[in-house]
Amino acid sequence: MSSKRIDSDMQPYVYAITEQVAQHMSGLDELSASINARPLTFNERSAVERSLQVLVEAAIGCSKHYLKKHSLPVPAEARAAVERVFEHLAITDVPLVSMRGAVGMRNAIIHDYLNLDWTIIEPVLKQRAYKIVADYVRIVGDALQK
Repeated sequence: MSSKRIDSDMQPYVYAITEQVAQHMSGLDELSASINARPLTFNERSAVERSLQVLVEAAIGCSKHYLKKHSLPVPAEARAAVERVFEHLAITDVPLVSMRGAVGMRNAIIHDYLNLDWTIIEPVLKQRAYKIVADYVRIVGDALQK
């Protein structure tokens, strides 16, 4: 199989990303219901952090694949990749400011985990704001398959 064929057939990639997002969304929904009833345990909070990280990584990955597929420059910085996709697709269903915040939260989870401020993550879980990231992944995933 040539590399051109791999680049043009994004269906397996989008399917895999969609499955990962669905699994993590299910876990986050369950934990969102729990946090509204009681404080989360250490392991549950760790699961929230990991699932949020995976959701945002999926969004970043889709963004970079989209840019590459369309022969656009792929920035090394995650936030810039998401912003370029917003511009190219003219996305209006998802607020850009929310995606910037999601990328910043992912950076904190990965790089500043010792100082992670749970008071920032808790409202994201309680209000199910992570669904915005899943919506973005769906939009870009659909565009990747066209």
